[in-house]
Amino acid sequence: MSEKRKERWYGPKQIGMIIFTGILMLISACVVGGQTNTVLPAIAAQRGWDPNFLNIISGMAALLDGIGIIIFAQLSRKNSKVLAGICLIISAVALVIFGMTDNLVLFCALMFVLGICSGAYSSTCAMTLTANWWPTKKGVVLGFSTMGVVLMQVVYVPVMPKAYAAIGVQNTQIVLSVIIVIVALISFFVIKDTPEEAGTTPDGLEGRELSESKKLVEELHNYKSPFTLGKLAKDYNNWTMALSVGLPLLTAMTFIATTIPALLSYGYSIEFASGVFAFCGIVALAGSFLFGVIDQKMGTKLATTIYIICMVVAFIAAIFMQKGAAYVWIAAVILMCANGSARNLLPSFCGTRYGRWDYPAAYGLIGTIGILCSGIGIMITGFFHSYTTMYIVDIVLLVIAMICCRVTKDDFIGKRDFDE
Repeated sequence: MSEKRKERWYGPKQIGMIIFTGILMLISACVVGGQTNTVLPAIAAQRGWDPNFLNIISGMAALLDGIGIIIFAQLSRKNSKVLAGICLIISAVALVIFGMTDNLVLFCALMFVLGICSGAYSSTCAMTLTANWWPTKKGVVLGFSTMGVVLMQVVYVPVMPKAYAAIGVQNTQIVLSVIIVIVALISFFVIKDTPEEAGTTPDGLEGRELSESKKLVEELHNYKSPFTLGKLAKDYNNWTMALSVGLPLLTAMTFIATTIPALLSYGYSIEFASGVFAFCGIVALAGSFLFGVIDQKMGTKLATTIYIICMVVAFIAAIFMQKGAAYVWIAAVILMCANGSARNLLPSFCGTRYGRWDYPAAYGLIGTIGILCSGIGIMITGFFHSYTTMYIVDIVLLVIAMICCRVTKDDFIGKRDFDE
């Protein structure tokens, strides 16, 4: 092995993988997390259903996203691309029926199907692919790929009501399904589970013999981590790690899921509320990248600390949103950025401690806790009668998250590819 390694983590094959994993996260953000502001209210009005009830069901579906991580974590080790493709196909079928049915029970069941499938292709497979391809550069890479989560605010929420008005609910859902099927075909026939299978190396490092790296592929696929679920659950660091990012994600989702209704209740126009949502989604792209850079340069633990502090400032501003638009912009820019950033920091924190060999096992617990928090954030919005009270509770949860972050150990304890 060469003493000097030249880093090319951003080569053509790597860029393709970043785009693909970003698309997986975008699809998940749209069909699971992006329904509450526009899609569900529109369908509820059309079919005579209670929108608050649908929001609670949507939150429960997001909880299944987290549970899906436990179910699919080990399967993703060997068959990430196949698993992602299968669950994308199932999601596409569900979306077609989603647009056609007038049966409320079936509609809710379809939201659950979309949630658990997202737990496979996005919350598990996309993260495992990232850990496989970039074991040490995951921070900056996730800063790019998690832009897919943020793009939901730009390409889905503002567009869906217009699409429904132009071509109808059924046709819109069919168009979405066709797009998802195309992504599934790419997953089946183009994507590679490991960089070695694509003819490159982890992190794109030159100086490592490709033949040497390829020897690891079969071992990596068949590797059985010593970190069992029981062993992971006994380590307090895994719980504090998950909550230090999961609780901020919970609070961010309470804001994102209620942005437009909250602003309307404060007397702002629908044009202003929708504009804030769309514009902040664009700004949040830069925020997702920024926290990826901070993560890479300063470490995930410090990046998470900075992230929580920013969110506390944002929620303080949110309490005063009815007093002026300046408070709205401060709160919205930071908190809409938070969704993508959290999905960056959570797998990065896990990868920092466990590496690509033990990542799927560890993320089975850590990712589940974190993503469950996201679903709870959506679900509890249906129980608050005062947005101000909700924001105060959010600040308390952020203080707890800060304590969890600072007590978490982030030293590496997983298996390495080579002895360095």
